[in-house]
Parts: sequence; C-alpha cells; structure tokens
Amino acid sequence: MHADTSVDKSWQQLWDWQQTDPRTLVDYTFELQTQVRRRRDAAAQNSRNSSRPPSSDRTEQPKPQSLREKSGRKTGGQPGHPGRTLQFSDQPQHTEIHCLLECHCGEDLSQEAAIDFERRQVFDLPVLQLECTEHRAEIKECPCCHQLATSPFPENVKGPVQYGRNFRAVLAYFYDAQLGASLRIRQMCEEMFGYAVSEGTLQSARQEQYQALECFEERLKEILPRESVLHVDETSLPINQTKHWLHVICTPLLTFFSVQLLRGKEAINAIGIIPRFTGWLMHDFLSSYLSFENCLHTFYKSHLMRELVFIFEQHQQSWAEDLYELFLEMLRYVQKQKARDAPVRKAHYQWWQRRYRRLLRAGRQANPLTAEQKSGKRRKQSNRNSHFGILTSNFCWVGVVTPERKC
Repeated sequence: MHADTSVDKSWQQLWDWQQTDPRTLVDYTFELQTQVRRRRDAAAQNSRNSSRPPSSDRTEQPKPQSLREKSGRKTGGQPGHPGRTLQFSDQPQHTEIHCLLECHCGEDLSQEAAIDFERRQVFDLPVLQLECTEHRAEIKECPCCHQLATSPFPENVKGPVQYGRNFRAVLAYFYDAQLGASLRIRQMCEEMFGYAVSEGTLQSARQEQYQALECFEERLKEILPRESVLHVDETSLPINQTKHWLHVICTPLLTFFSVQLLRGKEAINAIGIIPRFTGWLMHDFLSSYLSFENCLHTFYKSHLMRELVFIFEQHQQSWAEDLYELFLEMLRYVQKQKARDAPVRKAHYQWWQRRYRRLLRAGRQANPLTAEQKSGKRRKQSNRNSHFGILTSNFCWVGVVTPERKC
C-alpha cells in the first residue's frame, strides 16, 4: 500500500486514494470494518452471553432476552416435584406427653387413659455450650521400687487445658469450607459459647485438618486419573495480597482442590493429575487445558450456550438459536431418562447428531473464514468468527450424551 494507512484521514485524502489505488482502499476499508465489528462485539459481551465473569459486567446491562420458550406453567414447585420438606422421625430423641385434663364440655378427664395420640415433631438444636471433660491420670507408688508412676493420657490430650477435636474441626470448617473471616469466627465463639478463641488456636485447628487430609489427597491423585470424565476449572484467590489460583478437578463424587501461584500449564503439571489422565476432560476451553494431548476434550455446555446467545442476539443468526434449542432438548431428555433410570436411545442420539451437523453447516456458511484465518494468522479474535470457531469444534458435541448407556 503506497499511501499512508493511518486511521485519521480527511475526505480529500480518501478521494485521492480511490482515484489512484481503489483496490488498496477497499482492503483498508474492510480492515476498518473488521476492527469496528470486533470492538462492537467486545462491548456487547457480558456474563450472560459469554464466558466473562459477572464481576466484569457494567452497571447498565440490557434486559435479558431468553431464547427459551415459555412453558405455560406457574412459577414455583411443579406437581410431582419431590420437595424438601421435613419428614417425621421414627426415633425422636425426646418425647413430651401433653396430658388432657378436661373435656370441652367440662368433664374431668385426668384419670382417663389415652386411647391414641396426635403427633407433632419439632427439630431444633440442643443448647449450644461446650462440655468440659476432665481427664485424670492415676498416680501410684510401686510397692517394689517405691517410685511414683503416672498413667499416660490419651494421645489427643496434650495440654493442661485445651479445646477438643470436635470443636477444633468446627473452627476449621467455618474458616475454610464456609470462608468465614477469622475475626468473625472468634467473635461468634465468644458470643455463642462464652469462650474467646485465639488466632493461634484457629490456625492450629486448620493445620490439624490439613495434616489429617493428606492421605485422602494422595488417594485422590491416584483415583482421579482413572476416571472416564473429569471437570476442571480455576478461579483467582488472593492470599496475603498476592494473587493465587484455586484449581478444582472433580467428578460428581470426588473433588480435588489445589492452590497455585500460576493459572496455566505449569500449575496443571505441578498438580500432576491431568498429565496422567486419558478420558474426557470437560473445561471452559482454556488454552492450557487444550495443550494436553494425552486426553480427550469437551466443553461446558453452559459456556457454549452463552456464546450462542451472543451470536443470535448480536448477529441475528438463526442457526445459533436452533442449536441452543437442540442443547436444551437434549438436556431435558437426558434428565427425564435419568429420573427413570433409563438409557439414552441410540435413535435419539443419531437424530440429534444429524441435526447438530446440519446446524454446523449452516453456521459455517454464515461465518466463512477470513483470509487471515485461512492463513493461520490472528487466531485470537473477538469477532463472530472466533465465537463460531469455538462452537463448531467437534469437542462441542462429545460428552453431551452417550447412546444406550444409563444417564
């Protein structure tokens, strides 16, 4: 391009340019159009239609436009829903008899025997207080050598006065599992139990649980690489004002956490589970995960569906709405079969797969590759083609359902 390609140009400069080199001007205009589209798409992204976290959302967001059709049902629990109400206990810890002394007509019933009872049960906590157990080790004088001998205390009774292991486990649970602040946990203990727990006691209780879980952690590292499907994710975690990353690797029954200074492949290798894994790895298409070729990859459908919402709302491409509905249809069917403990029929699977591939063809026609993408340049782009590239990967299909297997 022989002309100056800076963005700011006067009307006269553009006119002269089209007179001397119209083809280059067309390329220049197309590049500007691409940049505008990228910026417009980036500005339209939020946590509802992309993988961006909610914390990145701006204060003013457009009203959500759901692609789901209205079911016509009322909000709330539906008929047949199992619910989560309290159930009667067959073995209550306490029973209180409320005697009937007088009939509503005034007759004395205090000496009459009860013929039946109407039951009501109340589930409540006992009085919250610490119980003190005193351990006394016998001291005896040996009749043979006349020396004093003392019986040993239990291994977990180490000091003259201390908190028990159950209470210390609760302290660690509030701090780590419920993410309670140290000051608030100590304040709660003082107000509820009447004992002001020190910071040292709280931290030593956490250290005890950490050491007790070491064997479980090592066992998880042995079991998880043998699983058929692993779900992985990571989130930032500030520790002493330094950014760390909390990595999670889990199945429906097992969960492994690891705190690392880094987020990417170096941290994943340090954990040591994924490098030995050969099954399906489900993630949010982070490039560090995709770099592992020892396992198969699939993506979280919730992330993909948000990308579909973006393509449909911002670019009005109907194939994206149809694919969104296909994912929902598959989800509802799998949930229904799971509730019945029934397998996914092969006919359903094949029908879905045909529709899926037909929709991908429609998406490819609506989003042809640019010259840069064909040449392998600018792989990381925030335009509609980059969204479509994620969605049209074969990884998007696998891991949704498996035919003729129980859900």
